[in-house]
Amino acid sequence: MQLHEEIQQHLVNLEPCLQAEVLDFVLFLDEKQKAQQPKQAVNDYKALTIHQQLMDRYADAFAKLAQ
Repeated sequence: MQLHEEIQQHLVNLEPCLQAEVLDFVLFLDEKQKAQQPKQAVNDYKALTIHQQLMDRYADAFAKLAQ
């Protein structure tokens, strides 16, 4: 028997109010897990876009300094 099947078997035997508590706990764990996961890396296109924006800002700043 797989773990999720065993959990489900025990869950069916609980009263509805306790099933609701289990659901609350599962949702809490889901949010906790999401918070611990690293942010997704920036893809190449996004990285190049950010780089171009920075270079444009530097170019503007140097142009103002040169005036």
